[in-house]
Amino acid sequence: MRNPTDVNLPKKIMRILISGASGLIGNELVKALQQAGHQIAVLTTRSKSPSFSSSVSVFQWNPEMQYIDKDALVDVDVIINLAGAKIAQRWTSKAKKAILNSRTQGTRLLKNTLITEKRHRVTHFISASAIGIYPSSLSETYNENHTNFANGFAGEVVQEWEKEVDMMKSTVKNVSKIRIGLVLAKQGGALPPLAIPTSFGFGAWFGNGKQWQSWIHIQDLVRLFVFTLENPGCYNGVSPNAVSQRIMIKTIAKSYRIPQWLPGIPKFLLKMIIGNMASIMFDSIHASSEFVQTKGFQFLYPSLSDALTDLLPLRNKN
Repeated sequence: MRNPTDVNLPKKIMRILISGASGLIGNELVKALQQAGHQIAVLTTRSKSPSFSSSVSVFQWNPEMQYIDKDALVDVDVIINLAGAKIAQRWTSKAKKAILNSRTQGTRLLKNTLITEKRHRVTHFISASAIGIYPSSLSETYNENHTNFANGFAGEVVQEWEKEVDMMKSTVKNVSKIRIGLVLAKQGGALPPLAIPTSFGFGAWFGNGKQWQSWIHIQDLVRLFVFTLENPGCYNGVSPNAVSQRIMIKTIAKSYRIPQWLPGIPKFLLKMIIGNMASIMFDSIHASSEFVQTKGFQFLYPSLSDALTDLLPLRNKN
């Protein structure tokens, strides 16, 4: 794996507070920021502290109860907000409420705490977001200036989330958003559910497989967060080369030297299995990374074949 910290070494050492640090992205981001020399504090809702190195300061918070240990903000320069319940679950009424509230309530709590707690020096708030804010389209390519947003539950969640993030602009100097696409990683995200069945010859796309998949290698996504520390903005967290879902499955199968023979999975069948959440499996979102590239960001894994060469097989390489 290539070095994730080679993006513009920091001009100064910062104290960075991260929410959602125990997730897939957060775990890798904590490692990268520590390697770059930054001081890290994390917020957790767990009664038992997550397993971070002893140099990471751990603080409790509960966005639902609007509680936070205010000592978490002492001398903090930057907040990176990754917290949010996973959207890839059956969309029951309870789950939909948790998916929305975990994003909006946490952001609101951080904003209110910044106003009342004076022991911080936060000038930059960086929040995760999602390309699900864009409407599904087989023909449109979306940059960060696009303002026609998606209907439906997933799109509405991202819009409400970003509204809360944008309200931070009255509190801190810089507010950044990273609209994340399909994250490819060994440890989780989208790749294992796609690669494991494909490695046994059971890979299949959804529907006709023509829908765009805007993906990003986990290390490029981590590097993008590091880059954003000193280059504030709203960025699509995707690689420069989106592919159709059909091409993604075929490329994974080729990596395993396994023939791909199954037809596409029809929407009605998937809906029977996972409910209304099936709709996002058929969404086609072609997001562009051109803007962040004009800012000087360079991808380590710009093509799907580059990413899969690094990530597959899903086990440690010798």
